[in-house]
Amino acid sequence: MLRKILKWLGILVLALLVAVAIYWAMHPRAVGNMIRVMGKPVTDVSVFTPTEAVKGCPGPALAAAPEGTLPAATFAAMRDWSNKHGGVGLVVLVNGQIAGEEYSQGMTAQSPFQSNSMHKSVVAMLMGAALADGIVQSADDPVGKYIPALKNDPRGRITLRQLLSMTSGLKNPSLAKMESPAVEIMLGNTSAAALSLPIETRPGIFNYNNANLQLAGTALANAVQRAGKGRYADYLSQKVWCPLGNHDGQLWLEFAGGQPRFFAYLNASLRDWARVGELLRRGGEWNGQQLIPASWIAAITAPSPANPNYGMGIWRGSPWNRERRYSKEVSMTVPQHEAFLADDVFYFDGFGGQRVYVVPSAGLVIVRAGEPVKDWDESALVNLALRGLVRPSGK
Repeated sequence: MLRKILKWLGILVLALLVAVAIYWAMHPRAVGNMIRVMGKPVTDVSVFTPTEAVKGCPGPALAAAPEGTLPAATFAAMRDWSNKHGGVGLVVLVNGQIAGEEYSQGMTAQSPFQSNSMHKSVVAMLMGAALADGIVQSADDPVGKYIPALKNDPRGRITLRQLLSMTSGLKNPSLAKMESPAVEIMLGNTSAAALSLPIETRPGIFNYNNANLQLAGTALANAVQRAGKGRYADYLSQKVWCPLGNHDGQLWLEFAGGQPRFFAYLNASLRDWARVGELLRRGGEWNGQQLIPASWIAAITAPSPANPNYGMGIWRGSPWNRERRYSKEVSMTVPQHEAFLADDVFYFDGFGGQRVYVVPSAGLVIVRAGEPVKDWDESALVNLALRGLVRPSGK
């Protein structure tokens, strides 16, 4: 009997090894990246290769806020909550000045971290610069105008606005089920996989899909290159990164010379992300220069018709959503135990609790980095800050 059990176990192990070998042969780049990247600390950006630098122009450090701007007890409560939930870094700006800052051992103000999907918000913001420069004609342009492979394809009629607002109707393959296109988009030949997806539903229905931002970013990058402005990294550096005084950022490329993964992995420090959040809070203005049109900032933070909690590449805090869901294919939800104490909360959402929160009415920007946890609460950090800064009313 024991021999039979051992025999069948051996057959199962052999079958599993064969299946793994076949999958690896079909997705060599994706599997190699999976082995190298998955499970690594959020503070380790050395695992990403190949990469491309977003050149920075480090300027004066962010000024410290006047003592008492954010009570010490308030920041301590925010820090303790973040640390309890896997936090490795926390920066709070009030009116553009640092009111609180804390890092785990080994992290500094210049340490980059894995930002995950926060890159989506930057793609949406940079699209506004391209519109102002005439590099992109309209957010309602069909994507086929900028991606030759879609020019004569029905999917080419999907608009840039629909991609940015996650309403393209494209099929969203399941990463949880290890479906090939999902694995390739996340870790392999990203652009080719995104271009392989068929239309599943009519455009106009919200469904969070990494392929949407990969295609929107590819369209933007192609338009930038056609205009003689270099690569996406060059344009991001010129229009946003350098004017803000940021240090170098890091983009993870799908392969050497290929496109960045526009849906994620613009890795930078918490202070650099704080400046990006502050740019959003100021309506696209920085040191007297309008880097992004104010009208475009208003457009990407406004509720989309399909989802009041999402604009274009940016999440919205109002109305209160107790269990925010990304897509019909993803069972994971993000709990929010109470309504935000301000109606104008916007945020960049990176997997695992990477966040940039912006509250214009309170002059508040919060940047937080940490390891993934199951008991996240979307409103916790913002409401702790708001309770310390102002006396909430009507809530």
